[in-house]
Amino acid sequence: MAAVDDGATGTAPSGASPSPPTDRVIGVLELLASRPAHPFSLSDITRALGMSKATCHAVTSSLAGADYLIRNPADKTFTLGPAVVAAGRAAEQAYPAVHLAQAEVVTIAEELGLPTTAAIRSEEHLVIVAHAGTGPDAGAVRIGRRIPLAPPFGGVFVAWADEAVIEDWAARTDRLAPREPLLDSLAAIRARGYSVERLTPAGVRLRHALADLSDDPLAEGLQPMVMALLAELRQAEYLPGDLDGNGRHPVSAMSAPVFDAEGRTQMNLSVQPHREMTAREIDRAGRRLLKACARILQAIGGKPPTHRP
Repeated sequence: MAAVDDGATGTAPSGASPSPPTDRVIGVLELLASRPAHPFSLSDITRALGMSKATCHAVTSSLAGADYLIRNPADKTFTLGPAVVAAGRAAEQAYPAVHLAQAEVVTIAEELGLPTTAAIRSEEHLVIVAHAGTGPDAGAVRIGRRIPLAPPFGGVFVAWADEAVIEDWAARTDRLAPREPLLDSLAAIRARGYSVERLTPAGVRLRHALADLSDDPLAEGLQPMVMALLAELRQAEYLPGDLDGNGRHPVSAMSAPVFDAEGRTQMNLSVQPHREMTAREIDRAGRRLLKACARILQAIGGKPPTHRP
Protein backbone atom coordinates (compact mmCIF):
# COMPACT_ATOMS: atom_id res chain seq x y z
CA MET A 1 0.00 0.00 0.00
CA ALA A 2 1.36 3.38 -0.93
CA ALA A 3 2.21 5.80 1.83
CA VAL A 4 0.46 9.16 1.68
CA ASP A 5 1.23 12.58 3.02
CA ASP A 6 -0.48 14.11 6.02
CA GLY A 7 -2.70 16.43 4.00
CA ALA A 8 -1.37 19.54 5.71
CA THR A 9 2.35 19.76 5.15
CA GLY A 10 2.66 17.47 2.13
CA THR A 11 5.14 15.24 3.94
CA ALA A 12 4.90 11.52 4.53
CA PRO A 13 4.77 10.08 8.04
CA SER A 14 8.21 9.40 9.44
CA GLY A 15 9.50 5.95 8.57
CA ALA A 16 6.48 5.14 6.39
CA SER A 17 8.49 4.55 3.23
CA PRO A 18 11.99 4.95 1.80
CA SER A 19 10.50 7.24 -0.89
CA PRO A 20 7.25 9.03 0.04
CA PRO A 21 7.20 11.10 -3.20
CA THR A 22 7.27 7.88 -5.22
CA ASP A 23 4.50 6.46 -3.06
CA ARG A 24 2.31 9.46 -3.86
CA VAL A 25 2.71 8.85 -7.58
CA ILE A 26 1.92 5.16 -7.12
CA GLY A 27 -1.07 6.06 -4.95
CA VAL A 28 -2.58 8.26 -7.67
CA LEU A 29 -2.11 5.62 -10.36
CA GLU A 30 -3.52 2.85 -8.17
CA LEU A 31 -6.53 4.96 -7.21
CA LEU A 32 -7.43 5.69 -10.82
CA ALA A 33 -6.76 2.08 -11.82
CA SER A 34 -9.17 0.87 -9.14
CA ARG A 35 -12.03 2.60 -10.99
CA PRO A 36 -10.82 3.02 -14.57
CA ALA A 37 -14.15 4.24 -15.96
CA HIS A 38 -14.58 6.87 -13.24
CA PRO A 39 -13.13 10.38 -13.79
CA PHE A 40 -11.47 11.77 -10.64
CA SER A 41 -11.33 15.45 -9.79
CA LEU A 42 -8.37 16.91 -7.93
CA SER A 43 -10.56 17.08 -4.82
CA ASP A 44 -11.49 13.40 -5.21
CA ILE A 45 -7.83 12.42 -5.29
CA THR A 46 -6.76 14.63 -2.39
CA ARG A 47 -9.62 13.32 -0.26
CA ALA A 48 -8.98 9.66 -1.10
CA LEU A 49 -5.21 9.79 -0.64
CA GLY A 50 -4.93 12.38 2.11
CA MET A 51 -2.64 14.61 0.07
CA SER A 52 -2.45 18.35 0.30
CA LYS A 53 -3.94 20.08 -2.72
CA ALA A 54 -0.57 21.52 -3.74
CA THR A 55 1.12 18.11 -3.60
CA CYS A 56 -1.69 16.46 -5.53
CA HIS A 57 -1.60 19.18 -8.19
CA ALA A 58 2.14 18.68 -8.66
CA VAL A 59 1.82 14.89 -8.94
CA THR A 60 -1.12 14.92 -11.34
CA SER A 61 0.47 17.63 -13.49
CA SER A 62 3.65 15.58 -13.86
CA LEU A 63 1.72 12.42 -14.68
CA ALA A 64 -0.48 14.24 -17.19
CA GLY A 65 2.58 15.82 -18.79
CA ALA A 66 4.01 12.34 -19.37
CA ASP A 67 0.63 11.02 -20.65
CA TYR A 68 0.13 8.68 -17.70
CA LEU A 69 -3.02 10.68 -16.96
CA ILE A 70 -5.43 12.54 -19.21
CA ARG A 71 -6.96 15.76 -17.90
CA ASN A 72 -10.39 16.61 -19.25
CA PRO A 73 -10.27 20.32 -20.13
CA ALA A 74 -14.02 20.72 -19.64
CA ASP A 75 -14.48 19.46 -16.08
CA LYS A 76 -10.80 19.22 -14.99
CA THR A 77 -11.08 15.53 -14.08
CA PHE A 78 -8.40 12.89 -14.57
CA THR A 79 -8.42 9.39 -16.06
CA LEU A 80 -5.60 7.00 -16.92
CA GLY A 81 -3.65 7.96 -20.03
CA PRO A 82 -2.13 6.18 -23.04
CA ALA A 83 1.30 5.84 -21.44
CA VAL A 84 -0.26 3.41 -18.94
CA VAL A 85 -1.54 1.32 -21.86
CA ALA A 86 1.93 1.23 -23.39
CA ALA A 87 3.51 0.27 -20.07
CA GLY A 88 0.92 -2.45 -19.56
CA ARG A 89 1.55 -3.94 -22.97
CA ALA A 90 5.29 -3.90 -22.37
CA ALA A 91 4.78 -5.66 -19.04
CA GLU A 92 2.56 -8.23 -20.74
CA GLN A 93 5.41 -9.06 -23.12
CA ALA A 94 7.57 -9.79 -20.09
CA TYR A 95 4.88 -12.18 -18.83
CA PRO A 96 3.60 -14.13 -21.86
CA ALA A 97 1.67 -16.40 -19.50
CA VAL A 98 -0.60 -13.46 -18.62
CA HIS A 99 -1.87 -13.13 -22.18
CA LEU A 100 -2.55 -16.86 -22.36
CA ALA A 101 -4.27 -16.85 -18.98
CA GLN A 102 -6.77 -14.21 -20.06
CA ALA A 103 -8.40 -16.61 -22.51
CA GLU A 104 -8.21 -19.55 -20.09
CA VAL A 105 -9.99 -17.79 -17.22
CA VAL A 106 -12.87 -16.79 -19.51
CA THR A 107 -13.29 -20.38 -20.71
CA ILE A 108 -13.07 -21.86 -17.20
CA ALA A 109 -15.59 -19.35 -15.82
CA GLU A 110 -18.04 -20.22 -18.60
CA GLU A 111 -17.60 -23.98 -18.25
CA LEU A 112 -17.75 -24.19 -14.45
CA GLY A 113 -19.97 -21.19 -13.75
CA LEU A 114 -17.47 -19.93 -11.17
CA PRO A 115 -15.52 -16.67 -10.81
CA THR A 116 -12.03 -17.36 -12.12
CA THR A 117 -8.77 -15.46 -11.78
CA ALA A 118 -5.10 -15.63 -12.68
CA ALA A 119 -2.46 -14.16 -10.40
CA ILE A 120 1.29 -13.67 -10.49
CA ARG A 121 3.62 -13.28 -7.54
CA SER A 122 5.49 -10.18 -6.46
CA GLU A 123 7.80 -10.10 -3.46
CA GLU A 124 5.05 -9.75 -0.87
CA HIS A 125 1.77 -10.10 -2.77
CA LEU A 126 -0.23 -12.05 -5.26
CA VAL A 127 -1.43 -9.69 -7.99
CA ILE A 128 -4.55 -10.53 -9.98
CA VAL A 129 -3.84 -10.16 -13.71
CA ALA A 130 -6.96 -11.73 -15.24
CA HIS A 131 -10.55 -12.17 -14.08
CA ALA A 132 -13.80 -13.54 -15.48
CA GLY A 133 -17.17 -14.68 -14.18
CA THR A 134 -19.64 -13.46 -11.62
CA GLY A 135 -20.51 -14.48 -8.09
CA PRO A 136 -21.41 -13.10 -4.66
CA ASP A 137 -17.90 -11.71 -4.15
CA ALA A 138 -16.96 -11.03 -7.77
CA GLY A 139 -17.19 -7.28 -7.19
CA ALA A 140 -14.35 -7.46 -4.68
CA VAL A 141 -12.04 -9.09 -7.24
CA ARG A 142 -10.46 -6.88 -9.87
CA ILE A 143 -7.38 -6.89 -12.04
CA GLY A 144 -4.52 -5.31 -10.12
CA ARG A 145 -5.84 -6.28 -6.71
CA ARG A 146 -3.08 -7.38 -4.35
CA ILE A 147 -3.45 -10.19 -1.84
CA PRO A 148 -0.88 -10.78 0.93
CA LEU A 149 1.52 -13.61 0.12
CA ALA A 150 1.03 -15.14 3.55
CA PRO A 151 -0.74 -18.25 4.85
CA PRO A 152 -3.31 -19.35 3.85
CA PHE A 153 -2.79 -17.50 0.55
CA GLY A 154 -0.19 -18.50 -2.01
CA GLY A 155 0.25 -22.13 -1.07
CA VAL A 156 0.67 -23.21 -4.70
CA PHE A 157 3.46 -20.64 -5.08
CA VAL A 158 5.56 -22.19 -2.31
CA ALA A 159 4.47 -25.85 -2.14
CA TRP A 160 7.26 -26.92 -4.52
CA ALA A 161 9.81 -24.34 -3.34
CA ASP A 162 12.86 -24.95 -1.18
CA GLU A 163 12.82 -24.91 2.60
CA ALA A 164 13.97 -21.29 2.93
CA VAL A 165 11.11 -19.99 0.77
CA ILE A 166 8.58 -22.07 2.68
CA GLU A 167 9.95 -20.85 6.01
CA ASP A 168 9.73 -17.22 4.93
CA TRP A 169 6.12 -17.68 3.78
CA ALA A 170 5.11 -19.51 6.95
CA ALA A 171 6.58 -16.78 9.16
CA ARG A 172 4.55 -13.98 7.61
CA THR A 173 1.61 -14.36 9.99
CA ASP A 174 2.81 -15.88 13.26
CA ARG A 175 6.47 -16.73 13.70
CA LEU A 176 5.80 -18.69 16.90
CA ALA A 177 3.01 -20.88 15.53
CA PRO A 178 3.85 -24.53 14.83
CA ARG A 179 4.90 -25.26 11.27
CA GLU A 180 3.48 -28.79 11.03
CA PRO A 181 -0.08 -27.79 10.01
CA LEU A 182 1.25 -25.57 7.22
CA LEU A 183 3.65 -28.26 6.03
CA ASP A 184 0.73 -30.71 5.97
CA SER A 185 -1.22 -28.21 3.85
CA LEU A 186 1.63 -27.86 1.36
CA ALA A 187 2.00 -31.65 1.18
CA ALA A 188 -1.72 -31.90 0.36
CA ILE A 189 -1.29 -29.36 -2.44
CA ARG A 190 1.63 -31.30 -3.91
CA ALA A 191 -0.26 -34.59 -3.68
CA ARG A 192 -3.35 -33.23 -5.47
CA GLY A 193 -1.51 -30.83 -7.74
CA TYR A 194 -3.80 -27.99 -6.67
CA SER A 195 -5.14 -26.36 -3.51
CA VAL A 196 -8.64 -26.54 -2.04
CA GLU A 197 -9.28 -23.93 0.66
CA ARG A 198 -12.04 -24.15 3.24
CA LEU A 199 -14.77 -21.53 3.37
CA THR A 200 -15.02 -20.27 6.96
CA PRO A 201 -16.58 -17.23 8.68
CA ALA A 202 -13.08 -15.86 9.27
CA GLY A 203 -12.36 -16.27 5.57
CA VAL A 204 -15.46 -14.27 4.66
CA ARG A 205 -14.40 -11.47 7.02
CA LEU A 206 -10.92 -11.52 5.54
CA ARG A 207 -12.21 -11.15 1.98
CA HIS A 208 -14.25 -8.10 3.00
CA ALA A 209 -11.25 -6.57 4.79
CA LEU A 210 -9.00 -7.14 1.79
CA ALA A 211 -11.58 -5.56 -0.50
CA ASP A 212 -11.69 -2.48 1.73
CA LEU A 213 -7.89 -2.25 1.77
CA SER A 214 -7.80 -2.57 -1.99
CA ASP A 215 -10.39 0.11 -2.63
CA ASP A 216 -9.40 2.59 0.09
CA PRO A 217 -5.70 3.51 0.27
CA LEU A 218 -6.34 5.09 3.68
CA ALA A 219 -7.81 1.97 5.26
CA GLU A 220 -4.59 1.25 7.12
CA GLY A 221 -6.58 0.66 10.31
CA LEU A 222 -7.74 -2.60 8.75
CA GLN A 223 -4.23 -4.00 8.46
CA PRO A 224 -4.08 -5.37 12.05
CA MET A 225 -7.44 -7.07 11.41
CA VAL A 226 -6.12 -8.61 8.20
CA MET A 227 -3.04 -10.00 9.94
CA ALA A 228 -5.15 -11.37 12.81
CA LEU A 229 -7.49 -13.10 10.36
CA LEU A 230 -4.53 -14.50 8.42
CA ALA A 231 -3.20 -16.00 11.64
CA GLU A 232 -6.60 -17.55 12.34
CA LEU A 233 -6.71 -19.02 8.84
CA ARG A 234 -3.18 -20.41 8.73
CA GLN A 235 -4.44 -23.89 7.91
CA ALA A 236 -7.35 -23.48 5.52
CA GLU A 237 -6.36 -26.30 3.17
CA TYR A 238 -8.38 -29.50 2.98
CA LEU A 239 -6.10 -32.44 3.79
CA PRO A 240 -6.18 -35.91 2.20
CA GLY A 241 -9.23 -37.75 3.48
CA ASP A 242 -11.16 -34.56 4.31
CA LEU A 243 -12.97 -34.70 0.98
CA ASP A 244 -13.95 -38.37 1.07
CA GLY A 245 -17.55 -39.48 1.19
CA ASN A 246 -20.77 -38.14 -0.27
CA GLY A 247 -21.07 -34.99 1.80
CA ARG A 248 -20.79 -31.37 0.73
CA HIS A 249 -17.76 -29.28 1.59
CA PRO A 250 -17.63 -25.47 1.92
CA VAL A 251 -14.96 -24.25 -0.51
CA SER A 252 -13.53 -20.75 -0.62
CA ALA A 253 -11.04 -21.10 -3.48
CA MET A 254 -9.17 -23.64 -5.57
CA SER A 255 -5.84 -22.86 -7.24
CA ALA A 256 -3.41 -24.65 -9.55
CA PRO A 257 0.15 -23.63 -10.51
CA VAL A 258 1.77 -22.69 -13.80
CA PHE A 259 5.49 -23.52 -13.66
CA ASP A 260 8.17 -21.57 -15.52
CA ALA A 261 11.26 -22.96 -17.27
CA GLU A 262 13.02 -23.32 -13.91
CA GLY A 263 10.18 -25.31 -12.37
CA ARG A 264 9.05 -22.42 -10.17
CA THR A 265 5.44 -21.35 -9.84
CA GLN A 266 5.09 -18.26 -12.02
CA MET A 267 1.30 -17.95 -11.94
CA ASN A 268 -1.78 -19.58 -10.53
CA LEU A 269 -5.23 -20.07 -11.98
CA SER A 270 -8.01 -20.03 -9.40
CA VAL A 271 -11.74 -20.44 -9.06
CA GLN A 272 -13.64 -18.94 -6.12
CA PRO A 273 -16.78 -21.02 -5.49
CA HIS A 274 -17.58 -19.55 -2.03
CA ARG A 275 -20.16 -22.31 -1.56
CA GLU A 276 -20.53 -25.96 -0.69
CA MET A 277 -19.36 -28.50 -3.26
CA THR A 278 -19.40 -32.27 -3.55
CA ALA A 279 -16.14 -34.18 -3.85
CA ARG A 280 -17.02 -34.87 -7.48
CA GLU A 281 -17.52 -31.16 -8.21
CA ILE A 282 -14.22 -30.34 -6.52
CA ASP A 283 -12.42 -32.99 -8.55
CA ARG A 284 -13.94 -31.69 -11.79
CA ALA A 285 -12.90 -28.11 -11.04
CA GLY A 286 -9.40 -29.20 -10.02
CA ARG A 287 -8.90 -31.21 -13.19
CA ARG A 288 -10.10 -28.29 -15.29
CA LEU A 289 -7.61 -25.95 -13.63
CA LEU A 290 -4.78 -28.43 -14.14
CA LYS A 291 -5.67 -28.82 -17.81
CA ALA A 292 -5.55 -25.06 -18.37
CA CYS A 293 -2.29 -24.71 -16.45
CA ALA A 294 -0.72 -27.50 -18.51
CA ARG A 295 -1.62 -25.69 -21.74
CA ILE A 296 -0.03 -22.45 -20.53
CA LEU A 297 3.04 -24.31 -19.26
CA GLN A 298 3.56 -25.93 -22.64
CA ALA A 299 3.12 -22.64 -24.50
CA ILE A 300 5.70 -20.77 -22.39
CA GLY A 301 8.22 -23.61 -22.27
CA GLY A 302 7.70 -24.30 -18.59
CA LYS A 303 8.39 -27.56 -16.83
CA PRO A 304 7.22 -29.22 -13.61
CA PRO A 305 9.65 -29.07 -10.67
CA THR A 306 12.10 -31.94 -10.48
CA HIS A 307 12.21 -32.06 -6.69
CA ARG A 308 9.82 -31.85 -3.80
CA PRO A 309 10.58 -30.54 -0.31
